[in-house]
Amino acid sequence: MKRLVLIFVFLFCAVAVAYSSEDDVQWQSVAPNSFINTDGIMGLEDIYGFSFMLKSFNKGQYEPVMGKPVWYTISQYTIDCSKQTYKIGVIDSYGYEDNFVNGDYNRYAKFQPIVHGTAVSAVYSKLCRIK
Repeated sequence: MKRLVLIFVFLFCAVAVAYSSEDDVQWQSVAPNSFINTDGIMGLEDIYGFSFMLKSFNKGQYEPVMGKPVWYTISQYTIDCSKQTYKIGVIDSYGYEDNFVNGDYNRYAKFQPIVHGTAVSAVYSKLCRIK
């Protein structure tokens, strides 16, 4: 009986670890409906800047993709601190049940000015230390 209980406890722990690994990402609020993965912030070697993942919930601005509604996106941003610019490289869209809807890799993304009052400007002000 002890052995059966130990096996059950072991299996329960293994399943809990498997399901929790996806939820281990720490999202910190940076603006209304926008969150940054604080563990995934990376400094860049070729420029004074950072790369990070931003999770943005739909505030009515996302159109359905292939007929499926988009609840949130997770996008990979790159910020150039010295030029006060950013670009978006990858955008993954998710539906209301956390199901993957669409992914878009923009290899031709160009840096553009950071707009004051956006989630990107909030991240810029926290990460970039420009005098």
